[in-house]
Amino acid sequence: MPTYYLWNIGCQMNKAESDQLAECLDGVGYRRLARPDDADLVLLNTCVVRGNAEERVRGELSRLKGLKALRPGMSVAVTGCFVGGGLEELRERFPHVDLFFPAGQVALFRDWLSERVATGCHGAGVSLSAGPAAPAAYVPIIRGCNNFCSYCIVPYRRGREISLSPEEVVARVQDLAGRGAREVTLLGQNVNSYGKDLLSRADLTDLLAQVNGVPGIERIRFLTSHPRDVDEKFVDAMARLDRVCKWISLPVQAGDDRVLQAMRRGYTVEEYRRLVKRMRARIPGLALSTDVIVGFPGETEADFGRTVALLSELRFDTVHVAAYSVRPGTLAARTMPDDVLPEQKGRRLQEIEEMQERISAELNSSLVGKRVEVLVERRAKGKWEGRTRTNKLVFFSDAGEWTGRLADVEVTSASPWSLQGKVALRTEVGAR
Repeated sequence: MPTYYLWNIGCQMNKAESDQLAECLDGVGYRRLARPDDADLVLLNTCVVRGNAEERVRGELSRLKGLKALRPGMSVAVTGCFVGGGLEELRERFPHVDLFFPAGQVALFRDWLSERVATGCHGAGVSLSAGPAAPAAYVPIIRGCNNFCSYCIVPYRRGREISLSPEEVVARVQDLAGRGAREVTLLGQNVNSYGKDLLSRADLTDLLAQVNGVPGIERIRFLTSHPRDVDEKFVDAMARLDRVCKWISLPVQAGDDRVLQAMRRGYTVEEYRRLVKRMRARIPGLALSTDVIVGFPGETEADFGRTVALLSELRFDTVHVAAYSVRPGTLAARTMPDDVLPEQKGRRLQEIEEMQERISAELNSSLVGKRVEVLVERRAKGKWEGRTRTNKLVFFSDAGEWTGRLADVEVTSASPWSLQGKVALRTEVGAR
């Protein structure tokens, strides 16, 4: 049986696409390995959204060059945002790579793989049905981005927005449900732009209503929402649809209007603040996650202070913070000097992380003694692991088998990053 190794970094979209690539390989008889050393095929799904991610990709490619020199029969394929324009340049720089294919183009990989199977490469050729799905699965519904925020390389690497039809999405969700998935996360770089390019003009709200009716699916999430595209129709749907989780990732990126304008985000701090307050009023118990960039070109201490003040005021459940990283080809890279010193970026990042750690600890501690519904995803290091409907990570110990089940868990302790608990009911809770 031929073997493969799949290396993945980056966003949830990358994870979803890696899952699809793995399905292709599993379906023709490849067996997955935990290390690349003995694999017949090594597949890299890459990310270049920040400089450190791109450095990791280049390091992995360099390591594979040495490995392939020792094992010339090994094949190497590379996808993800590292593969943008200039394929010929990539082929010249990395001649040990057998295939470069753009992010999201799973069909190109499938065709390449089919040709290799047909010619007997690696001895593959066994046709297998798709195996069980993970309890929580990702479903891409729109690829690309039309926003062109000044710091972001994604539109240049993933292209303009292209939505799948509602029929394609629902069919994918039904397939996953039939193979055991209980939760789906609908994915897009800008998920609330879903449907703008479709003749039917079906939008994300319409799609959520359809997925809400798929038998076997108990929870629906979506990532990532642009604040500018969240309208009243969507907020009402979040409040009304019983399977839609009361959790949203709503990146703010900065708490200063001048910085937001330079980022080309398309909203003001006050508009963002009003949106958060409106959503919290309409959706009781809503959990909020956000993203922040520190050290953007021209960000002063006063600008940064306003970002800290906004985060302190709105008290998000989770804040993902990153230091600004120059991405070649973006508007910021072309027109704005990277004038915030690395040590300043590091200090600002640490300040936000420490503040958010305190806020998350306080919010999570308020759940101690309460019972939460947990979709159990796996058992690791002797404990069951899953998430609440508000995306809180929960660990508990129990002798039973809980994978893929909904557990009623009493929270016994909390940290800034997770909850610990014990099973309150021995039977599965409220599945339909």
